[in-house]
Amino acid sequence: MALEIFKTNIATQPQAELLLHLLRERISDGTIYFHLQESAHIYHIQTNREISDIAVAIFTKEGFDCKKL
Repeated sequence: MALEIFKTNIATQPQAELLLHLLRERISDGTIYFHLQESAHIYHIQTNREISDIAVAIFTKEGFDCKKL
């Protein structure tokens, strides 16, 4: 499995839960982790395929910044 790491401006747990739900709808074969305690607001997605375009599109559509690290 490949691990992709992203930086986002999600600041609250409810925002993270919303995005987690939306990501899991589109990336059902992956494992997704949010780390809101870190100052950088990082999330990790581990999956068997390239998903960065999908993830960035979901965040952007919901009004959040998202950048692959």
